[in-house]
Amino acid sequence: MESEAPIIRVENLAVEFVDAGAKAHALRGINLALRVDEIHGLVGESGSGKTVTAMAIMGLLPSSSAKIVSGNIQLKEESLLSKTEEEMRAVRGSKVSMVFQEPAKFLNPAFTIGAQIAETVRQHLGMSRAQAKTRARELLAQVGLGSDGRVARSFPHELSSGMKQRAMIAIAISCEPEVLIADEPTTSLDVTLQAQILGLLKSIKESRRMGMLFISHDLGVVREVADRVSVIYAGTIVENGPRDRIFEKPLHPYTALLLRSIPDPRKKGKRLAAIQGQVLDPKDEPRGCVFAPRCPLAKERCFIEKPECGTHELDHASACHYWEESWKL
Repeated sequence: MESEAPIIRVENLAVEFVDAGAKAHALRGINLALRVDEIHGLVGESGSGKTVTAMAIMGLLPSSSAKIVSGNIQLKEESLLSKTEEEMRAVRGSKVSMVFQEPAKFLNPAFTIGAQIAETVRQHLGMSRAQAKTRARELLAQVGLGSDGRVARSFPHELSSGMKQRAMIAIAISCEPEVLIADEPTTSLDVTLQAQILGLLKSIKESRRMGMLFISHDLGVVREVADRVSVIYAGTIVENGPRDRIFEKPLHPYTALLLRSIPDPRKKGKRLAAIQGQVLDPKDEPRGCVFAPRCPLAKERCFIEKPECGTHELDHASACHYWEESWKL
């Protein structure tokens, strides 16, 4: 897997949002590589830049308020940021597709599930109405929604949350994309449905040999599904590496403290660990490390010198001056 060139490469991507003249730094120059046959987990707190990263890849950032300040997004040999909106419409769905966090917001209430899938494959694959109808039923069967056509004839409001999410996944994979972005796909589901959706995503990745960017704030879910993990904080990738190395020996204080904050039934009755301080204001532009104000290991150097995200141990990178001490937290 590691010998293959990335199918998606995000390089030094910086994104700002402008409101009434004030700038908010959503992404501060992130780097991320996604390979074929890999689930890459992107994990961090709410507001850290996870969804902005996904929307930038999809070309769905609001043009009225978002500005890409620097960087590039490469899909194999294609630069996505150089494409027109018309060209990106051809990419979305056929090459890169996305499963959104709340499917009810993205499924059209006026059309049946089958009609929505059929419209997608007719647009991108040029199928006839009959072919598209058959394809829709096949896809719904693949995601566990039966082959009898009942779900295909149903409207979104007639489906449960779990069924809506499966239908959204069916739409996302309908045109055989090379990359699937799953943005918090299990957040609104109970534990049983969550396990089912995670199992479905893993089986899709294995059977279709695609690259998958899995976005979540839940470390437990990421540990279950991801092959590789990038940890994002305040619009900056602070750690990146194979899943097991990230969880067994984190090399950034933020990651280490996130792991400590996971509820553990063995610590019943003890106060839940929390990261002290406040998340960096998006309007701020610190000279040094974005995590320094909350970091228990921070020294003077951390506030004046920005650490690079360098590889320290066996394909395991961290943006920390004192990474050797992080795992002790």
